[in-house]
Amino acid sequence: MNSIRLITRGDDSGICRSANRAVLDAFHNGILRNTSLMIPGPAFAEAAALFRELPDLCVGCHGTLTCEWNNLRFGPVLGAVRVPSLVQPDGTFFKDCQQLWDNRPSYDEMVAELKAQIDLAREYGLNIAYLDTHMGFTWFPGLLPRLANLAQSERLVFDAGSSLANVQPLPDVTGDFADPVAKVLAALAAAVPGQTYRLVTHPLFDDEETRLLTYNTHLPGEIARQRDGDRRLLTDPRIREVCARKNIRPVRYDEVG
Repeated sequence: MNSIRLITRGDDSGICRSANRAVLDAFHNGILRNTSLMIPGPAFAEAAALFRELPDLCVGCHGTLTCEWNNLRFGPVLGAVRVPSLVQPDGTFFKDCQQLWDNRPSYDEMVAELKAQIDLAREYGLNIAYLDTHMGFTWFPGLLPRLANLAQSERLVFDAGSSLANVQPLPDVTGDFADPVAKVLAALAAAVPGQTYRLVTHPLFDDEETRLLTYNTHLPGEIARQRDGDRRLLTDPRIREVCARKNIRPVRYDEVG
């Protein structure tokens, strides 16, 4: 039987220590094979120290030009003076892509900041293998080719690039599911042999650090509960069992792109 390849990705490592630890847990005890690292994040240095010791964990640049958090604010690694069109008056990133777009950002500054993020990660000893985008600003008109060129020049797999054109999300399934794991199990059961799928998650631990995180209308503790669910999903024995039974192989970006 043809195997099914599943790109398992954990986003937003580097924003806090809990995110870094959750990635390690999902990698060591579950099916996680890739983590998209927010290099401007406050816990980036710790993430770099942890992840560079794990050659089997594929680390990507989670190209970060926004910061959605209400109470966790950060800005560009180049500094606000060098990329003024990307920041609010306080020097931090805008909260979402629409706000950034409304500020008429310079594409030159955007690409320069993303390259600086990749460079910084490499300075910290990380083997950056791929590029994707935090909160998905690839819809900005005319930007996508420039991002593809950046990825190519840096020898990175580009998550929105042509080499991954056949990668798709897990099959959409409907029904009454007891928990999020049950829905993913149903989607995995519907996966087609020979295909490559992508499962994007945001693992965290539900702890004192993460219960403080809020954005938009989310209440304190809500994000922590949701994202701890992603961590538990990645380590759930039922997920590993169905992967073994259906010959679903969790893979790295650099095995596909």
